[in-house]
Amino acid sequence: MNKKTILHILFLLALSAALIYITRSLLMSIGIMMLLLLIDSFLLQYDNKRRREWEERRRKEQEEDNSNNKS
Repeated sequence: MNKKTILHILFLLALSAALIYITRSLLMSIGIMMLLLLIDSFLLQYDNKRRREWEERRRKEQEEDNSNNKS
């Protein structure tokens, strides 16, 4: 695991502890954490999709530049 993943896990653990402290209800805290994890996964998928599209466009532009330079 890289440093970013470990920090992400530590942040989620701290957030879940804070939710339990604030709500004083384990079930409510679990529900809120499930919603937050769902949102987190959707944002991660969205970011990965945008990154792939950007890399694809960049690769195509580089191929076009290379083909124009060879001519």
